[in-house]
Amino acid sequence: MKLIKNSVIYLSTEILNKAIPFLILPVLTKYLTPVEYGLFGIYQVILSFITPLVSVSLDIHITRNFFKASKEELSQIISTILILLNIHLLIATVLVYIISILFQNPFGLSNDVLYIMPLIIYLQTINQFNLTIVRNEEKALKFGIIKISQTAINFSLIFIFLFLFNYGWKSLIYAILVSNFVIALYSFTDIKNNFNINYKISYSVAKIYKISLPLIFHLLGGALIFFSDRVMIQQLIGLKEVGIYTISNQFGSIAMIVINSIILAISPWMYKKLANNVNIQKEIYWMMLGFLVVGVFIYFIDIILFKFMTDKQYHTNSVNTIIFWLVLAFVIRGWYQLYYNIILDKGKTNVFMYITLSAGILNIILNYFLIKKIGVVGAAISTFLSFLFMFIFLIFYTNVKKEVLNEKVDFIRFKKFL
Repeated sequence: MKLIKNSVIYLSTEILNKAIPFLILPVLTKYLTPVEYGLFGIYQVILSFITPLVSVSLDIHITRNFFKASKEELSQIISTILILLNIHLLIATVLVYIISILFQNPFGLSNDVLYIMPLIIYLQTINQFNLTIVRNEEKALKFGIIKISQTAINFSLIFIFLFLFNYGWKSLIYAILVSNFVIALYSFTDIKNNFNINYKISYSVAKIYKISLPLIFHLLGGALIFFSDRVMIQQLIGLKEVGIYTISNQFGSIAMIVINSIILAISPWMYKKLANNVNIQKEIYWMMLGFLVVGVFIYFIDIILFKFMTDKQYHTNSVNTIIFWLVLAFVIRGWYQLYYNIILDKGKTNVFMYITLSAGILNIILNYFLIKKIGVVGAAISTFLSFLFMFIFLIFYTNVKKEVLNEKVDFIRFKKFL
């Protein structure tokens, strides 16, 4: 019963959280041209590639140990990863500064927005630490309040920066920085009040990096899949098309938002079941079917909303097709995440590095040929094929390397799945 309640809260949170940016899309698409949105899309690309170098998936160690370690041990883990995060911020800031000297205005972005990238990621990671703790405590309502508060602050600031200070597309960046700063102050205070933070490395750094370092490549591979398409579109077609694709992706991502909210709710349940060696194969089958139904429903909602929520300059014949392939891609991604959680629980993160890097390279190759052949739609199809490749790769892995998992967790066999 609590699982259903939390699922409803997480889903409601995500809907409300994403409703705000959708409600202001008519304004943003009117005052920001597709080219400006294209610049923001490129900014997101660069941010996504720097993120793994700063965050290094440190929040994973909270999730993995939350139900296994004592509170004192968990306090030591959190203290250590906070110190490591500060070191990562310093290194990333120096690297970005060096890059800004060597390459003037890379991808058309000025230095002022480049310099704040590491700080944005740093603040986001602190917020993620706290959200991870709250989620594992199964405090879904608190989780929702934090998320919605940040979104409300963010989009309020966008209007201030856009209309009062006339910062144009950079208003989106400055609003992200300030809103994350405000919530990070709260998050750090919340963590400090609930755990004994001792400001020293009191947990094995080797253990942390043994799990986290492979996930850097996993996240980089994911970034290639999620964002390399925008760079390829810019290089092969133009910034205007990047802007149109970015907006289409925002609508297609509704499927990912809903599926992610479900996974957020069921993750603590999954980890508890795995800790007790409980077979959850049937539940996984039903969740996969549910994700597919969700995707179909959301696609038809998307194509109706797009016409009403965006300015005419973003309307093209290819938008519906782009959204279709992206929605389908995010459904497959949801399937993949179900198995990602289980393998992560066992600490076997090396496989993710191989899967996502392979998929990322495949995505670049597919983008190059498909975008050249069929335009922007090719980028969406490339995303779908890349996530499908990841899912099939993981299915093979769980059958060939089944000994890495608990024998009582009976995974889908590839033949049965087909």
